[in-house]
Amino acid sequence: MYETTSHRLTLRETLQIKGRNDRAAAKQATCAKRFSRIATSVLALLIGQHAALAADGAAPGTPTPTLAIRPMTTVTSSGSGYFEDPYPVHLAGPHANQVQVFSGTTKAIMRCAYPISARCFSWTPDTVDVSGLHTQIAAAGATVTNIQNIDLFQDDAGGWHGVVAIGVHSPSHPDHWTVLVHAHPTKLAGDGGIPLAWAADTVLSGSFSNPVDGNYDGKYFEDDGKLYLLYVKNFVPRPALRNGIVIQRMLSPTQVAPEAPVTLLMPGDRFGPLNSEWYGQTQAKLVEAPYIIKLAGKYALIYSTGAYQQVGYKAGVAWSDTLFPANGKRYRKVLAADPNGIWGKPGALEVRYLVQSQQTSWPNYTGTQVISPGVASAAQGPGGAWWLYFAGFDPSDRPLVAPGVAEADHRRPYFAPLRAEVPADRSVAQASDAELATWLQPASQ
Repeated sequence: MYETTSHRLTLRETLQIKGRNDRAAAKQATCAKRFSRIATSVLALLIGQHAALAADGAAPGTPTPTLAIRPMTTVTSSGSGYFEDPYPVHLAGPHANQVQVFSGTTKAIMRCAYPISARCFSWTPDTVDVSGLHTQIAAAGATVTNIQNIDLFQDDAGGWHGVVAIGVHSPSHPDHWTVLVHAHPTKLAGDGGIPLAWAADTVLSGSFSNPVDGNYDGKYFEDDGKLYLLYVKNFVPRPALRNGIVIQRMLSPTQVAPEAPVTLLMPGDRFGPLNSEWYGQTQAKLVEAPYIIKLAGKYALIYSTGAYQQVGYKAGVAWSDTLFPANGKRYRKVLAADPNGIWGKPGALEVRYLVQSQQTSWPNYTGTQVISPGVASAAQGPGGAWWLYFAGFDPSDRPLVAPGVAEADHRRPYFAPLRAEVPADRSVAQASDAELATWLQPASQ
């Protein structure tokens, strides 16, 4: 959820993007060789994908159907209802089938009792206290600039945990950076016991004394009784910043396993760079805002790319047959042929995004409904239906703080029904991109 984390803050400062208020301040020739080695197979893939997508009514180069997108909240004249980066909270016990709960950049808990409907979500303020880390922070000569976001998690045993992104600055370093810390609850709400106050206690990733980019969008993921930390890590220094998504095995919610995190996704793909992933007009590229769901024994990693205050921000999905891809591989992004060069390179492959507002003739265009859709996630309701959740700008409510750069505080939460049709007898490795495109797709009106 870089829309609301320190990396966004750091990158925004690097790009000299201005106009965020206090709450928003917390958010801040190889390719050619590869194609020549596999020219025949790629050509077949392009033809097959284009035909399959055309049959689906959403082929690149043609107008796409209007998606069934609905607002999660009502935005009032006082500004109530804006909620950035809505991430589903994993719940244990009976409440999991009674209510859908979200946390995120906005310091609040957002919820709606099932069945989910348009504007049914309301929110209650949530707080984070970092005083328990002040001695450690002061010893490093740093100061806390903001609490950028908190992602909540209830483990299968019922215990509550939070991952908080803390913005940090030091007089000895010109840039801000982010540190991920664990937090424990200090106050429970009366309606369902969901914590409304948290206290930070342990560093999970990053350092108060060593300023580095990355270390944001942290959240827990539990799989087969094992706990992991999913977050964003930087791999290339600025200005050619490259942020990727990693996963870290945890010995406990506060204790990181001794091995290094495993990289799940990076900018670009197996065929080389992707034109659609440039961060505005800069040298930077990133994939961020990770969220994993498990379907038919396979893993879908929902992610975002681009500059979140600009029209190029969008959300995609990458797949893997295992949580940790074997042999140093990455999760597989869903690609589609771009014969007309919609993204600037005729005949190349590009990502078939879940939602995007940048190209009207590319699948899953949302620009007439939501601009800059991203920080997406998916959750399944008690009746088995799947929903896609994300944040973006209402086209009629998108004030600019600079040319092409929207005011971050005007991002709203949205949802759309999600078609999840993942075959149990077909692996990610076996499937074509055209097949993968049908496994997880937002529904049309």
